[in-house]
Amino acid sequence: MPGASGERAAGAAAGPPDVPVLVVGAGPVGLATGMFLAHWGVGALVIDKRDPMAGAVPRASTSLRTLELFRSIGLKSTLEREGWDGGEPMRWVFKDSGLGATRHRGGLPPRYATWLESCTPVPVRRVLTHDQVQRLAQEELGRRGGRVRFGVRLVGLTPESDRVRARLVDAATGEEREITADYLIGTDGAHSDVRRFLGVTMPDRTAAAHLNTAFFRADLGDAMADWGTHLCFVRNDAVHATLMSKNGRDQWSSHIMDFPGKPAAGPAELTEDATLALLRAAIGDPAIPIRLDAVHAWEAATGLASAFRRGRVFLAGDAAHVQSSAGGLGMNTGIQDGHNLAWKLAAVLHGQCAPALLDTYEPERRTAAQASLAVSRGLLQGYRSLSGDPNALYERLAADYVRGMLCYGYPPHDTEGHRPEPQDGATEHRPDPLGDTVRLGHRFPHRWLNSPESGRRSTLDVIGSRWTLFTGADAPHWRAVAAGLRPTPHVHRLDAAHARELGLRDGAVLVRPDGFVAWCGTGEGSLRTALTPR
Repeated sequence: MPGASGERAAGAAAGPPDVPVLVVGAGPVGLATGMFLAHWGVGALVIDKRDPMAGAVPRASTSLRTLELFRSIGLKSTLEREGWDGGEPMRWVFKDSGLGATRHRGGLPPRYATWLESCTPVPVRRVLTHDQVQRLAQEELGRRGGRVRFGVRLVGLTPESDRVRARLVDAATGEEREITADYLIGTDGAHSDVRRFLGVTMPDRTAAAHLNTAFFRADLGDAMADWGTHLCFVRNDAVHATLMSKNGRDQWSSHIMDFPGKPAAGPAELTEDATLALLRAAIGDPAIPIRLDAVHAWEAATGLASAFRRGRVFLAGDAAHVQSSAGGLGMNTGIQDGHNLAWKLAAVLHGQCAPALLDTYEPERRTAAQASLAVSRGLLQGYRSLSGDPNALYERLAADYVRGMLCYGYPPHDTEGHRPEPQDGATEHRPDPLGDTVRLGHRFPHRWLNSPESGRRSTLDVIGSRWTLFTGADAPHWRAVAAGLRPTPHVHRLDAAHARELGLRDGAVLVRPDGFVAWCGTGEGSLRTALTPR
């Protein structure tokens, strides 16, 4: 592997690990995880056996929650510059062909769509694609002090009590070397080598469908304006497919789901000529010029790994959970895994929190992944049987979608990972995702705040990526309390109207660096217990 400062050859004398965190896999999840770590002052090394940026195509797209996380680390202006506006979340048009007759228009029920317009500071139509996320994350990772090495393959790992030993091979030279890391994160996809080396299985993995996905360039004129969105389902005698804009102009992808003569079992490779014929049938114009960039045959599957962690080694993204493209939450759930893990690893490595904080990663992210998978499975089953108006399906799954995309809740435990004993007779309760109130273990609600000093900004921008204590009327008291805490939270007093709306009078709300509510109450003793490392 090309030399890098801080790395040791195998057999060197014991000492500090070569890197604080080694991230294996440089897709959007791995690069975003490295970027988040670098933001919190942890110089991660991200490796990949290939260069995933070479020939990258725009597979997935971002969700509102992912864009909130990018915004939280100072990328608001980048999102405004690089992003583009598509349709509202889950807004689809169902047509005979992309340029043909419209059968139905489908989307979230009005109360959900209206709520999404006001629940976040991110423009609800804003989109970044898979390849844009990769480029952005790689640039920010390097700018913030992290490193990326392509052409480097992980061929073995040994978790130890105080570090992880990783054996790496340079793909070009065959040179093998060992480096050590405080922690290792596997973001190396659905067929993860890291997961295999750990002996972790995915026992419930189920093949959901076999698809061909084509990426192409074409001028479809004002199709998006006619659709009212960038997402279109097509069904005719020649093809059952999707058409999805990837830049609001001329870049597209298509999931080709069915066509006459498609093999019943296994992914079926398509020739370029066959792919172009199917795309023209989907578009509805046999003469339209198409530049085909790539076509991939793949198996859409769903499943959860039996564990997301073994000691100092963690799994994130497809290495921990796989899901079909239905709902569009797969990449986003993985990026959110990396964000959750990054701030916790940084807090532990910087001595701000005890290592027990890392015990919260798996229960939290497993809960989030289950919510995301519920959306994917429900939509996939619904689309298979759909024969008419899709809005009944969206009505049935709207709460699951909003919960899986933005409003999932984490199981209760204190900051150090200790879960309270359940009360007798207690049952799990899933609150209405549109409740948008302060709830322990949930994302702090967005509200627009106004002040002479900072102007108009969101509560989420106030939090950013730091511990934050929101207070009501008794702000001086809470400032004094916060000054004695480590890490010391930023204190922000809400005006009377917002304090009343969010349930704050004499109390306070402690929000974690990821925007989730860690504590709310009136007693400073319980606040100290929630925040202060044991």
